[in-house]
This record gives sequence, C-alpha cells and structure tokens, in this order.
Amino acid sequence: MGVVQKIGALALSVAFLLGTAACGSGSAESANQIHIGRTEVFDGFTLDQELLNEDYAISTAVMEPLIRVGNEGKELQPGIASSWQYNDDDTQLTININPDAKFSNGKAVTANDVAFSLAVWKSGPNYGANYSSIASSTVKDDHTIVFNLSQPDSSIPAFLSYAVAGVIPKDYGGKSAKAFYQNPVGAGPFKVESWSTDGDIVLNKNPYYYKKGYPKADRVINSYTPDSNSVALQLKAGQIDLVNQLDSITAKLLDRSYIAKVPAHQTPTLVLNTQNAFLANKSVRQAIAYAIDYESLQKYGFYGFGELPNSSLPPNLEGSPKTTGGYYRQNIAKAKQLLKGVDIPASITLTYPTSGISAAVVQIIQSDLKKVGINVELKSVDGGTWSSSLSAGTFDMSTFATNANSPDLIDAPSYVVSTKMLYAQMDTSHLADLISSYKESTDTNAKQQIVQQIDDYLSDEVPYVVLNANKVIVAKQPDIKGLEVQPWSCYYYDTLSH
Repeated sequence: MGVVQKIGALALSVAFLLGTAACGSGSAESANQIHIGRTEVFDGFTLDQELLNEDYAISTAVMEPLIRVGNEGKELQPGIASSWQYNDDDTQLTININPDAKFSNGKAVTANDVAFSLAVWKSGPNYGANYSSIASSTVKDDHTIVFNLSQPDSSIPAFLSYAVAGVIPKDYGGKSAKAFYQNPVGAGPFKVESWSTDGDIVLNKNPYYYKKGYPKADRVINSYTPDSNSVALQLKAGQIDLVNQLDSITAKLLDRSYIAKVPAHQTPTLVLNTQNAFLANKSVRQAIAYAIDYESLQKYGFYGFGELPNSSLPPNLEGSPKTTGGYYRQNIAKAKQLLKGVDIPASITLTYPTSGISAAVVQIIQSDLKKVGINVELKSVDGGTWSSSLSAGTFDMSTFATNANSPDLIDAPSYVVSTKMLYAQMDTSHLADLISSYKESTDTNAKQQIVQQIDDYLSDEVPYVVLNANKVIVAKQPDIKGLEVQPWSCYYYDTLSH
C-alpha cells in the first residue's frame, strides 16, 4: 500500500515523532480524547496522493473505504459495503451498500457516490492501475452497484479496502477537487476540524457514523514533530497516548510494556537503480546481496526488532512465500567471484533520508561492500529530496521500505510493478503477466504458486535487497483499549479508547 509507500503501502520514516500538546490520558479534559504522535509529514487528504502508512490511518478515519480489514490484517470485513459477491464467471462484482452509511454532513451514501468515487480511484497515477480491471459500473439502486470487469480479478475486494479508495460524495459535494480535499467529507468515524501537513490534525466524532457505538473516542489529535529524543519522555509522561512507527533506537529505551504487538512485516530494502551501468549487471546486484551481513544489520541496525529476511516479499501474511533455496546471506567469497572481471567504478552513492533509518544500517552496508571492492559514498538528504529522487530515478542506491496494505498476497508485488520494480527502473512485463494470472485465478494453491514464482524471480534479479523483516513499532499507554495493529502498522481510530 502497499507505497512512495506504502511509501504500502506502505516506507522508512522520513521523520520521528513527538506529541507537542499536553493532552495526555491523565487529564480529565481528555478522558474521551486520543492523542497520537506521528513520525511522518502528512501528505494530505487527496486520494491517490497518500503515500505513507501514516497517511492511510488518518485518511481512513475520515473517508472510509468500502471494505475494512480485520483480525490483525488477516481478513476482509464488511463496512460501508455490507456485502459483496462475484457472478458465476467472475466478470461482475456486486457491492451492497450499508443503508446506515452516511457522510459526516448527514447525507446518505448512495451507489452514485460510489460510482463517482470509483472514477476518482481509477484516475490516480499512483494506485489507479489497481482498479483498471473495472471497466465500468452499473447503479442498480441507491444501495447496489455492480462493477463490470474487463477480465476476472479476484483481488478487487482487497484493493477496495485501501485508504486511497475512500468513498466520497458525488461531484465532490458540489466543490472543486482542490476545495474538497482541503476540508474533506467522508463516511468514516471522524470529521475534520483542522489539519496541516507538519502540525496537528484534529478530528471530531462523526455523529452519523454507521457503526453503532463507534467511534469510542469523541476526538483524536494527531501531532507531528521531527524531534525523536523526547518521544519516550512524552509517552512516559502521558502527554501522548500512541506513538506511530517509533524508531528502534528510541524503542530500545522504552519498557517493553509500551510496545504494541505487531508481527514482522515491513521490508527495509537497498534499492539498486539499474539505470546505473554498473548496477544494470545482474551479477553485480547478486554480489551486493551476498556482501551484506544481515545478522549485523538485525542486531546493530534494527536493534532486534524484526527477523532475518527469507523472501523478497513482506512476510507474515497468510501463504507468504519463502525464496526457494533460501534468501541471501553473507558470502564474501561468492560476492567476489560474481564481481570477477567486472569494471567496478571508483565509487557509488547510497542516498538515504536524514531521519528515517539508523545510521548504523548504511554504515554496515558501506563497510560490507568495501570488503568486496565497492566503495560507497553515503549521502544523507531530507525526506522530501529522498522521496523525489526515488520517484525520478536520480540515485544510484537508496534505502526504502515496503509492505502490503491488505491481506492479499498480490498486494506487495503489485506495488513493486507499479513503481518500476520498487524504483529500480527495471522492466516489469514478466511480473505483470504473473500478476494478471494471479488475479484471474480463484484457486488458493495456484495463487500461492504464482506468488512463489514472483518471489523467486525478484530474488534472482535483485532489483532491491531486503535487509530485514521489520516489526513496525507502535508504542502506547497501558490504558489504551481497542488497538489492533495490522502487519503494515495501520489501525482504525474508531475502536480506540481509554
């Protein structure tokens, strides 16, 4: 999500968080208020422009998608769509809309709103391809819409749970798109009071929310700060209730009772730009993968919050693959053999965000590659510059992280393809064909076999090296209830309470 993810779905944080207002759970005034700290600058509410995991949780709280994800990210559940079903040949998907679903202005959600929303999703440059198999839609009545598919696509329900597939009013409620997204109206549990990209986002309870008894909180404040040194103190002092995507250095200093249960899932990577003549050589990319000391990265770079990588794809989804023959482990002799006869440049640059990855990670990579004769220059840049360089392909090597945004196994591969092999600028036609075959299949075993082929292909081609299987760290006050963190670090705001 996914993905930049996703940056999936989906990315390494470009900043760390601090709650800036003293609105902690100890105050009577805030007894029914949740104060969240965020580690990333908010991309705004514009659907399809939401590229970071933090964006997804905020956006979903306001513009809820048709389908929800439940059971710790393992299944799809009814939401605004009370049910959905394919026809016999899987060429139509009928969506039944919950008759209780209303926008925060009190107007009912209708099939015409969903039809308009679909057109918005499909037009998105980042995620629109996920909905390309929906050729058209047919409104049957106010609460029934049929998606007509150009080909069978079993993954559509999962993509309908994405934050970028938020349901919005037809014709933006009579506003321009720009004006609408400045003050969006959705059918989620909260409505917007105020927001800024690098400040507080204040959300108030939507009195028309379709889930009776929810949201549990009347108000949510989500605050951003670039200062990571005071995070633990703010959390311990009760000035924030939740901390999203806490960096592993700070998390190491916290009592483990603060750390929420999240399975290892996010995959921090070293992306290898194949527009660079040196990195265009597959043997070079494989040599780099063999040069890296994954055990040291796990211990000293990620401080034990995660697992050694076993796949090119995120782990801990139902049916997640493991690379046939095993994923890369350090083998200096093999790396040197692969580089034999290769013209190695004087140096190659590794770009990484100033606040988003432990300096130890890039230093370990630099040291490991030097052992095989590759001199790496480290280039630390601000988050915006780093993100832009990925999108434009103006880097040699870069750090990145990805994850799924739904329980569907094709989620992460779809993002890899949509980003030219996770920004490595490689041809994606082979993977695109495999993804198409996956979507056309309804057989679980056949789908898992296709994803295994995808994983093996990525591990052999090495457009990126998976450095670790991370646990995205979410920390919370002991009194917070209703927190269910999905493997990709998202959670729903409507269930949170003290």
